[in-house]
Amino acid sequence: MLVLAVDVGIRACGYVLCETCGREIRLVREGQIEPGQRAPMPVRLVLIYDELDRLIKVRAPGVVVVETLYSHYRHPATLGVLAQVKGIVAMLAQRNKLRYCEFSTTRARKSFMGTGSADSGRVKKMAENLVSKKFMSVHTADAFSLVSAFAAEEATKKLRGV
Repeated sequence: MLVLAVDVGIRACGYVLCETCGREIRLVREGQIEPGQRAPMPVRLVLIYDELDRLIKVRAPGVVVVETLYSHYRHPATLGVLAQVKGIVAMLAQRNKLRYCEFSTTRARKSFMGTGSADSGRVKKMAENLVSKKFMSVHTADAFSLVSAFAAEEATKKLRGV
């Protein structure tokens, strides 16, 4: 199964495209969309939409995986900005009739690292060890951890006969 995972962000939106078979994961492509901090919000959103839309049309994944949003109480405006990007990803999944899944960052990291409190740097190192390749950023490595959580959940469903 081809899975597109997106680490939602407005400054840097990381994504990976992976093939999964059971718990086996093969990295096909990674990328990061950086619309530029000076660009107005609508321009940034269109850039993210266009790049993800192009990727979906060319590669035709069957599933899109994103993280559940969380914002620290000291930075409530961040949640609103990230929700706009996540809305774009959800809309692209729906328009292209793709399965859409969400995992909390803690759940993805627990599945991937064994602990939900691992920081992005540790997630990146683990992902690099698994694929024997340097990841371009912590954002793409975080997206890889989302694929890992998805693959683990799918394997568990098969064991249960669901």
